[in-house]
Amino acid sequence: MSKATLTLDGMAPLEGTAEAGGDYIRFQTHGGIDAEGLERLHKGQIEIDGKTERVMLKNAPSRPDADGMCELTLQRFQPSSV
Repeated sequence: MSKATLTLDGMAPLEGTAEAGGDYIRFQTHGGIDAEGLERLHKGQIEIDGKTERVMLKNAPSRPDADGMCELTLQRFQPSSV
């Protein structure tokens, strides 16, 4: 997992870690997520290791887990060539 910053349109940036695989990115963060806001926000950008790309939110929990961790699934707008 690499350090990452996720910024969904209309929401403050979220710091966390990310793991990219194919067309999807798994992003994990502690707190700072408005579950109701995530229902409206679907597009944004993520910066991983100094590279920024556009993403859309595919899956989000309704609330953080017992440790306060939230894991979001994002899909890249441009499919990966890897």
